[in-house]
Formats: sequence, structure tokens, C-alpha cells
Amino acid sequence: MPLIRLKHRIALGFVVLQLLLAGLGVLSVIFIDRAAQGTAELYRHAYTTSHALGEVRNRIFEIKSILAHNMAFPGQSEPNYWIAEVRRHQEIIEQNLAATAGDDAPGLDLQAVQAAWPPLKTFIDQNVDAISSGNIDAGHDFFHRHGNWVFDHVVETITDVMIAANALASERVGTSETLRQELRETVIAVIAVALISGGLISAILTMAITAPLARLRSAMHHINEGDPTSVIPDTERSDEIGDMARDLELLKQEAWEKRRTQLKFATIFEASPDIVTISERDTGRFLDVNGGFETYLGHKREDVIGHSSFEFGIWASPDDRAALVTALMQQGRLVNFQSRAKRKNGEIFDALVSVEQFRVDDKDCMIFVARDITQFKRQEELLRRSLAELERSNRELERFAHVAAHDLQEPCRTICSFSQLLDRSDGAVLSAEGREYLGFLSRGAIRMREQIQGLLDYSRAATSPAPFQSVDLDQVLDWVLDELRTSLSEHQAAIHRQPLPVVRGDPAQLRQLFSNLISNGLKFQSHGNQAQLSISAKATQNFWDIAIADNGIGIDAPFQDGVFDLFRRLHGPEDYPGNGLGLTIAKRIVERHGGTIGLQSQLGHGTTIHFTLPAGAARPSA
Repeated sequence: MPLIRLKHRIALGFVVLQLLLAGLGVLSVIFIDRAAQGTAELYRHAYTTSHALGEVRNRIFEIKSILAHNMAFPGQSEPNYWIAEVRRHQEIIEQNLAATAGDDAPGLDLQAVQAAWPPLKTFIDQNVDAISSGNIDAGHDFFHRHGNWVFDHVVETITDVMIAANALASERVGTSETLRQELRETVIAVIAVALISGGLISAILTMAITAPLARLRSAMHHINEGDPTSVIPDTERSDEIGDMARDLELLKQEAWEKRRTQLKFATIFEASPDIVTISERDTGRFLDVNGGFETYLGHKREDVIGHSSFEFGIWASPDDRAALVTALMQQGRLVNFQSRAKRKNGEIFDALVSVEQFRVDDKDCMIFVARDITQFKRQEELLRRSLAELERSNRELERFAHVAAHDLQEPCRTICSFSQLLDRSDGAVLSAEGREYLGFLSRGAIRMREQIQGLLDYSRAATSPAPFQSVDLDQVLDWVLDELRTSLSEHQAAIHRQPLPVVRGDPAQLRQLFSNLISNGLKFQSHGNQAQLSISAKATQNFWDIAIADNGIGIDAPFQDGVFDLFRRLHGPEDYPGNGLGLTIAKRIVERHGGTIGLQSQLGHGTTIHFTLPAGAARPSA
């Protein structure tokens, strides 16, 4: 059975408490209403009726006194004044009688009071008229004959009713006291029930909420203390406590992952041999520096924390610092930015600086990583000078090879020419051995001339550059096949070609490249074999991959790595003539165009040469 969710249990507890309090409240309202009614009745009879009748009686006495005074001492009082006083007392009497007219309390004969007043009022009016008209004797006689009885009858009637009202009030006081006692008991009972209910609900909430929360709080304390073995309780619950426990478990895992990351960072930060600093972005004040900072710059960590690099003069000059700040503002981060720094002893060194911005503890911060590259700069300068010297030496060597090859051509031509003249003029008189020697001399001179021509071609491949332009390789292939038509015919060659692209390059060198590779494909064939050549192209990123495949004798695996070396021959000149420079020149041409060259071959199964050339403009539509 699934556990009731915590919010439902709390809601149910509050509903029960509200119903209980509502019931107690209804009972309290009932008792309070009864007490209020009793109190209202008490005030109504003990105070309202009794007070009103007492006021009526007092006003009657006042009127009687005024009439007696004016009869005994006529003329002493202003007529308008004492008559007005009589009338005022009469109005008050009538108002109080009107106030008691609606009282229907049992035992109060208020009708008798109401009936006794009109005769008395008439009697009073008659006496006022007699006194005001000067008929004092008649009025005095009438007052003494009837006045005492009329006044005393009304006063006695009022007194009887007041006695009855006071008796009723006393009875009501007892009832009110009883109701107040019941109200006190009810309130005490409500408070007791509320306290008991509150205690029960508190105990339930403690068991359902407070105790689990205390366990979770203890687990969180262990997590904050760095205890990796802490176990989060109540993760199996299906209510909100369980949700909180599972969230805390995730928080624990994230906290430990963060702690491990911080530990890794701290380890790298301290173990790094480079200069590493963390500073505020806006003020430049150092928040932390590593040991490399102290080692390379000579400043102690406790001295620089809270201060900026500008205060300690860490930069070689203000311009170096300004250049770095400008680059950082433009790029947002720096990677391998070259600058100069200054040690505490004043020594200036070259540094490679990387800067990354980040936010921590609501602060925009930066981490600087700087490496002393003074030694690298020295090595770089030495390497630059060595490369410059090597380039100069290579240029001189190539110039020497070009000049030497050019100068050696003349003796070779002389040897070849005079050997041929000697054979034609005196060949018949030479012995068989002499003619053989003459043949060796002639063939050696011809091979030397070919080698020298190859050297010149090799030298031109690098020393005679021409501006690159768009070159249609289909046109280059057409030109080469036309130049090699005799050799193609001799080998009965079949050419299988695919459309070739437009590339960027030197047209003359590309023609030489295709001529050398296709010539090799024709030359290195088994005796009597029909040559089959395939030329294709495939696009790669910004380059074209050209493939020239043949069905020739192939190259054995151990010798494939050296076939592009200078004067490398795998066969004797009597088997396959040539100077051993064809592939070497091809490699130099490809590399001059920024490409690469390689081969795939299997002995007896042909060779495929792959090389790449930079892509040119798209071929125009026909």
C-alpha cells in the first residue's frame, strides 16, 4: 500500500483540528450567547426599568416640591421659570414611562404605573393653572384635599414595581452567575481540548516531519564535514521527506564531485611549474598565487595577496601590460599571448600568457597562467639562424648543382660526339675489343648526359618557380599523352581516364609531373605485357586526390619507402633505362604545390601513385 504523501497527512491533521476547534467554538458560542442573554436581561430589568422608574419617582417629588413652594410663597419665583421646570420634569417622566412601556417581564405591573400617571398629570396641571392665575386659596385647598393621595398613590405604585424589578434582577444575577460559571468551564474545556489536540498533532508532526528532518539535518552536517561514508536516511520513502532525502543524496554526490574537482584544481594549481594566479577582474588584486609564482618572480604569496601586479611592477613595462589588457578586452580570453614580465630582482624574461575569465563567489575573476619561455626564445632564435643558414646552404648547393650540371653537359656532349665520330671513321680498323671499349665509352657518356639532365630538371623544380594559376588537368593530360604517343604506341598502351579537375599550380611543372608518372607506368612493364593505365581524381577538403594506376611489374614492399629518394634505382639500366630521378622530381613538384605523394604497390600486380593538389576554380560550364 503506497504511503500517504506528507502534505496530505498534514492537511488531514489540520482538517481534524479545524473540525474539533469548530465544534468547541460552536459550544462556546452557545454558552456565550446564553450568558449574554442573561446579562442582557439583568441589565434590562435591574438597571433600565428600575432606573427609569426611580427617575419618574424623583421627578414627581421635584414637581410636588415646586408646587408646594409656590403655594406657600406665591410671587417669589418667576412664573415662566418654575412653570417651565414643571413642564420639563413632566417630559422626563413621560420619556421614562415610554422606555418601560415595552417591558413584558413577568411579575412587573407596569400597566398600573402607566395608568396612575395621567390622573397625576391632570392634577399637576390644575394646580399650575390655579397658582399662575393667582387663585392661591382655592389651589391650596384643592392641593391639600387631593394632592397627598394622588402623589402617594403614584409613588407607591412605582415603588411596588421597583421592588418587583429588583427581585427579578436578583434572580437574574444568580442565573447570570451560573451562566458565567458554565462559560468559564466551557472555556477551560476548550483550552484543555485544544492543548491535548495540539500535543497530539505536535507528536504526529514530530514523528512524521521533525524527526526525519532532524535525521536529514544530521546527514547534511556530515556531508559538510566532509564525511564520504555518510548515509542519507529515508531515501526509500515515497513522500516529500523521501523526495528531500533523494535530492540530498544527489546533492551529496554533486558536492563530492565538486570537492574532487576542487581538490584536482588545487593539486594542479600548486603542482604546476608555471606561474598561476587568480585575481579580481575589476581591481586586479591577487586572490591567490601558486608556488611557481614565488619561484619565478621571487615575490612571497603573503606579500602579494590583496595587491595588484601593477603595485609590484611584475610587468616589464606599462606597454606590455596595456597590450595584454587590450587583447583580453577584444578577445575575452587569451591563449599563448607573448608578453614580458619582470622578476623581483629586476630581471626581464619572455612569457607565454593564457587568461581565462570566470565567476566565483559573486565576483568576476581571472586566472592567469604564464610560462617562462626565455630559453625557448633563445632556442627559437638559434633554430631560426640555423634554418636561415641551412636555406642559404641549400640555395648555394642547388645553384652549384645547376651550374655544375650545366657545365658538365659540354664535356659529355664532346665525349659522345667524338665517340660517334671515332666509331664512324675508324671503327672498321679497330679490333673487336677496341670496338667494345668504344661502345662502353659511348654508352657511359650518354648515361652521364641523362643523369646531368635529370639533375637540371630536379634543380629547376625548386629554383625556377612560376606564379600559380588555374590549370585544367584534362588539358595537361592531353598534352602529355600527345608527347608520349610514340611510347604509348610501342607499349600498345590503353589509357582509362576520368574527368580531371581544375587545380592551382604551375602548368609546366604539372606537365612534367604527369609525364614522369605516366612514363614510369609505361616503362616498368613485363616483356610483352600490354600497358593499362587508369587516371582518376577524388575531391578532399580544399584538395584533389589524383591517382595514376598501372598494371606493371610493381614494387616489393621492402623497397617502397625509398623509391622517392635521389638516384634510387631498383633495376639496372640494361633492364629499364633511366636516371633514377623521375619519382624524386615528382615528389618535389607535389610538395612545392603544398600536396603529398605516396604509392600502393604489390610485386607483379602494378602500382598506384596518389598525390594531392590544391583545388582551383570550378570548371566553367560548356
